[in-house]
Amino acid sequence: MLVASRAIITSSPDKYTINHPPETFGGILADMMGLGKTLSILSLVTSTHDAAEEWSKSAPVQPQPPVHKKNQGQSRFNVPTPEPLALTRISRNSRATLLVCPLTTITNWEEQIKTHIKPGTFSYYIYHGSSRIRDPKKLAQYDLVITTYGSVSTEVNARHKRRPGPHPLEEIGWFRVVLDEAHMIREQSTLQFKAICRLQANRRWAVTGTPVQNKLDDLAALLAFIRLQPFDDKSKFTQYLVAPFKVCDPEVVPKLRVLVDSITLRRLKDKIDLPPRKDQLVKLHFSPSEEKLYKSFERNAQDKVAVLSSGRDKMVGGKSYIHILQSILRLRLISAHGRDLLSEEDLALVQGMTEDSAIDLDSDDDDRPAIGETRAYEVLELMQETNVDKCFICDKKLGTREGSTDVESDKEDNILGYLTACFHLICPSCKPTWDGETGNHGTGRCPMCSSHIRLSLTELRKDKADVEHDTHHKTGKKSSSLESYSGPHTKTRALVEDLLRTKAQSEATPDEAPFKSVVFSGWTSHLDLIQLALDKNGIKYTRLDGKMSRNARTAAMDSFRDDNSVHVILVSIMAGGLGLNLTAGSNVYVMEPQYNPAAEAQAVDRVHRLGQKRPVRTVRYIMANSIEEKMLELQEKKKQLASLSMDRGKAMDKAEAARQKLMDLRSLFK
Repeated sequence: MLVASRAIITSSPDKYTINHPPETFGGILADMMGLGKTLSILSLVTSTHDAAEEWSKSAPVQPQPPVHKKNQGQSRFNVPTPEPLALTRISRNSRATLLVCPLTTITNWEEQIKTHIKPGTFSYYIYHGSSRIRDPKKLAQYDLVITTYGSVSTEVNARHKRRPGPHPLEEIGWFRVVLDEAHMIREQSTLQFKAICRLQANRRWAVTGTPVQNKLDDLAALLAFIRLQPFDDKSKFTQYLVAPFKVCDPEVVPKLRVLVDSITLRRLKDKIDLPPRKDQLVKLHFSPSEEKLYKSFERNAQDKVAVLSSGRDKMVGGKSYIHILQSILRLRLISAHGRDLLSEEDLALVQGMTEDSAIDLDSDDDDRPAIGETRAYEVLELMQETNVDKCFICDKKLGTREGSTDVESDKEDNILGYLTACFHLICPSCKPTWDGETGNHGTGRCPMCSSHIRLSLTELRKDKADVEHDTHHKTGKKSSSLESYSGPHTKTRALVEDLLRTKAQSEATPDEAPFKSVVFSGWTSHLDLIQLALDKNGIKYTRLDGKMSRNARTAAMDSFRDDNSVHVILVSIMAGGLGLNLTAGSNVYVMEPQYNPAAEAQAVDRVHRLGQKRPVRTVRYIMANSIEEKMLELQEKKKQLASLSMDRGKAMDKAEAARQKLMDLRSLFK
């Protein structure tokens, strides 16, 4: 039982709360990644069985609707915040703990249950898929119900659309709700956050090794979930913590420490006896042909950045920002695997290029009725990578891939948002506002940046975003054919050489378990090309990425752990950075630096964690004299770069932050 100390709030007597806030049953479990948070939660669930059973016999307490503040959250277009959806009546209390986790981690939870809990003493159910149990009475009889963030979001959205029920997740009063990888709700404007916070429970635990990834508001989301008053109100969190930080109030740090220490359990890796870990940064040099290609794109990018960042402030966050991000992306792709990761459109940029080639900023979009579909999803992914995928009107995040809908969702639910021809995102709720301002047809001035554009919008859909994410970097060649493959690139050659040495080491010690390796990349298309090199060199591997079903992921994990002939697993960072146990491997390769350094850390800690028996070696490949070196310098800045503003509420403040972001990106080309 945790109670917020009033000493945290303020030293001014007139601002104290009149009464003590209610007790908060739960908190944040923030052990560093790989220290057994899963086992800790299972121990908690099994050790409180009697208390859960007793609580389930009590009469359900109906949730109280929040007070809706009129005109709160209006944007520059004066779009009012809609009335909140009425809360569902609780039909029964349950002894069950509801565990909400990413789809990729369900397998790990099942494995831990089977390994550590005596059969027949514990019942659990995976609430996922179209054939799941819909009867609240049956669902309430389990000790543990495991579901995904996407399933919770879909169920709330289905009720909002007045689809026939039942919708049991909201109809049951759970004994406990646990969020695994709880930082996934850090954006409070998303449906995912709102759906999770609507769940009713006696106790709440947020489980994450990275409670703050980019900004203090990440912590605010977790406090809202566990209902720690008064900080579950974002305005109070901003008033007492964020605002003092902005003005460098020296008293705010000790107050924050009291708050965090009161609600958080955290162990560091030095508290347990893990095998040693050796981190290597391996710098490689381009081959002559690779360097020629890279320099061509680098000259084009530098010229374009110089033009875009000179007197074009009105376009910050729109076209100029996207042009810069695309230039950075092309240089990252070349550094990762040469020309093979570039599209034919990308390669056409350097055909016949000279140093004094003119830069045409507008020809690719303004003369078309709308942005092409592939182009639109490329822009969306660039915005998602840099955490600016927010509606330009209401400033709400458009959503995340994990919040995908189930099969029964209709087309309207599948719409993620819209993209203007000048690269501003519009959420579905704000589309009528755009239509009213522009008419959504013909040409005219954008009301946000004043660019003369085609006013029609390009629709962005969740299912399409997933597909495009996995395919748009491919060249259009038959990537499965070695005849069309110009590689391997310098990085892949270095990787293969290292893997072959490890394979020889395993063959030299047949009495020991083989030495296995985990290869991480942020692009599935990069993994495709690495596969070609592994096939050619006789290295047996398996693979795990976001396109695979839950059963296929389980099979891949089993194969990597149990099959001694499988020496390598290829993993996309998006799919493999959350909750996986990859301790069968002891060598880790990160093929390219990521925008978010926490993503790399999470991936590596899938291997260096409890259960690891061997020393771990990590290798990060970086191309010398490339943008990758500068990205290493920028990774520290990314925590500040991830948000255009700190919710200061003034348009000028947002513009200032945007200009600073543009200058930070420009620094990559110096």
